[in-house]
Amino acid sequence: MQKKTASRPSQPGRRLRWARVAVAAVVFTVLTLFFLDFAGFVPSQAIWLAKIQLIPSIAAGAFGVFATLVLLTLIFGRVYCSVVCPLGIFQDVLAFFGRFFKSFAQKPRKIRRDYGWLPNPFKCRAGFLVLAVATLPLGLPFLALLEPYGVFGRIAVAILKPLYLLGNNVLASIANAQGSYAFVYVPATPESWAAFGIGLVSFAILLVLAGRYGRLYCNSVCPVGTILGALSKFSFFKIRLNAEKCVGCGLCAKACKSSCIDVQYLQVDASRCVVCFDCLTTCRQGALSFDSNRKGQVAPNDAAPQNAAQSDARPLDALLSPRESERVRREIASFDRGKRDFIALGVAATTVALARSVFGADEKSTADSAAPTDSAASSETAETPATEKPADYGQTPFKREHPIAPPGAVSFERFNKRCVGCHLCVAKCPQKVLKPATFEYGLRGLMQPRVVFSLEHFCNFDCVICGEVCPAGAILPLKMEEKHLTQMGRVVFIKENCVVYARNENCGACSEHCPTQAVKMVPYGDPEVGLTIPETNVDLCVGCGACESICPALPYLAIYVDGNPVQLKAKPVPKEEVQEVELDDFGF
Repeated sequence: MQKKTASRPSQPGRRLRWARVAVAAVVFTVLTLFFLDFAGFVPSQAIWLAKIQLIPSIAAGAFGVFATLVLLTLIFGRVYCSVVCPLGIFQDVLAFFGRFFKSFAQKPRKIRRDYGWLPNPFKCRAGFLVLAVATLPLGLPFLALLEPYGVFGRIAVAILKPLYLLGNNVLASIANAQGSYAFVYVPATPESWAAFGIGLVSFAILLVLAGRYGRLYCNSVCPVGTILGALSKFSFFKIRLNAEKCVGCGLCAKACKSSCIDVQYLQVDASRCVVCFDCLTTCRQGALSFDSNRKGQVAPNDAAPQNAAQSDARPLDALLSPRESERVRREIASFDRGKRDFIALGVAATTVALARSVFGADEKSTADSAAPTDSAASSETAETPATEKPADYGQTPFKREHPIAPPGAVSFERFNKRCVGCHLCVAKCPQKVLKPATFEYGLRGLMQPRVVFSLEHFCNFDCVICGEVCPAGAILPLKMEEKHLTQMGRVVFIKENCVVYARNENCGACSEHCPTQAVKMVPYGDPEVGLTIPETNVDLCVGCGACESICPALPYLAIYVDGNPVQLKAKPVPKEEVQEVELDDFGF
């Protein structure tokens, strides 16, 4: 007897899907606006969406967040990949537009889904996870380069943000031509060309994979997807197939962006299912459901081939068809499925344990350690110049021995272990002094932020934004009084390059811009001329770079900041004594 075909998908399935889409849209929009630095459009309290990402929460030592995500996966499956992970949602967006543009070449024009069942790439998934975790102690950046939140952040800052700024500049040009100044022109150049190249390559790979294969990156490369996939096989709620209702139309398999539904053998691979509910809205027989009821349902990976009684009576040539050969291969591969599940969970547990041992607990901030007190060894003083200046004065190049890590990084070692290179601090820095590193920190620090001073760009003495937005705890949040004493670098003065020495001209720009009096002007040369030259006290310096950013010496600066591998605590700014003057009468 022919089964009656339902006219529309089930209402519960439609409600679940639209609820998931609504939550994912809000999360993705807020996080994207954060990276694009839409000041005033997104409340700062929404930063918690960045701090509940899986790998950053482990790096930050927020194991309460990690435990919550694990529990959520054990109950509902991989909902993290559907509504929390911005890269996963971004792939859905790319897949949607890929199908949309493809529809223009089809008649009738309709956004079609043409996915299908693909075998579980277990070896590929396990290989990338082992590569990412095992190379952490070796100082290799594979985990940060593959981690989904960091990948999305680099794409957002390197690709999406310049596009947004270009759009702003186009509107500014149009508005200015109309006599309106509602838009302000902003340079749209990337923060770093190396970061732009890596972001562009990542975007191109995702565009190809998501446009053609949906969530292939999530289920073949992403270490977070592999860990959560191993846990989701034991989730309480799952997508289940009802053998009695299924007619084998294959619509659900075509709609499955994870390619985890095998209609012929009624299998749903729960380790790859991201709980998007697209299949529920496609099935018109009500054969698919998202519940915990195992009665009358076919649990994922536990189904026998449909119409198995008739399959034994098939001709020999049908049994040797490519499809049947694939079935035999899968049955052999699944014979020891329990052992593979045990191995997958073991890899996940090892990942957490190794990450804990590598990242470690929050170290006590070495910024509290006292700076050297030997001012004679740590300060530079101006001396009376020789009667004859060297021929190469003003031409002394300088080389920074160490890069400058953001204030609150504590040390290079701690910073490199925890930072996932998401570039959120790069996007939010109001002074634009944080730039993605290439190899300044070494290979391990690839794409991690470093401080770069330029003309009139320095670290604001009263700014603590980078520590507030860092989701991985690589940059500790500092109170204002702590920031004022955190020494991320030390000032270095090259007298031969100073315009006072080279040209006998007064300057003093570095001293005027120094917020801690680490640079002050002292008498120099003939007293009658009245020249003064900088003198530095590195005990007071916090490495903000105000002096470096304003120095007019060319072609080489006369003053610059060298980074501290371990950030120290500077001495507080000495308070000037104020003499009280008593007046008998008005002073005028």
